[in-house]
Amino acid sequence: MRVRLVRLVAVGAAAGAMLLGAAGTAQAQPQPQPGTPISINPGNVPTTAAEASQMCDEELGGGPYEDRDVFVFNLPDVERDFLSVTATFDIPDDGTATITIPGDDSAIVRQGTSKAWVIVPEGWTLVSATAVVTGEPEPGLQFVLSNACAASPSPTASPTGSPTASPTASPTVSPTASPTASPTASPTRSELPITGVSGTGSLLPITALGLVAVALGAFFLVTHRRRNTTG
Repeated sequence: MRVRLVRLVAVGAAAGAMLLGAAGTAQAQPQPQPGTPISINPGNVPTTAAEASQMCDEELGGGPYEDRDVFVFNLPDVERDFLSVTATFDIPDDGTATITIPGDDSAIVRQGTSKAWVIVPEGWTLVSATAVVTGEPEPGLQFVLSNACAASPSPTASPTGSPTASPTASPTVSPTASPTASPTASPTRSELPITGVSGTGSLLPITALGLVAVALGAFFLVTHRRRNTTG
């Protein structure tokens, strides 16, 4: 009887030890943090990244990317943090997509306040978003779309500047030598110098003197013959 009682006590002690160990393990595991669901400010949706306030930050998704947009959410209450954010996007001509942050191409960070960012294909439209945040419920508590970094085509490499063509030197035009005018040969004339003034008017006095001389000669000749005859 005594032996049986000892066995029961031992089994009970072992079972108690197992229960205590299980309780200690449960306490060592992180307990789910209670959260409060809130919604985005309705004035922030719907919107594309290109329509939102622009800011690109390496710590908030980076960018700008050639064909992807970045959306950044902000929780204004500095005493709280995002636990998760669920955003729904309208895909042009292809329905909608719902993305939970944190996850692929998304994260939750603290930069002054709690922020969440997500990278999506270019052109998607944010149509709604909800979040779970720390702390107790508070009436009117909302989060906002603080900014976006819209896709931007990669800058086209500027073409290598073509060398400036050196101006073609204008050929130096040598001045055309003025032709030396060869003197026009004067018609051949008598080499004897010509004195006096040419013209009929200048010959009349000479002719008159000649006639007078001839008349005087004739007069002296006749007179001389007469003397010879009478003598």
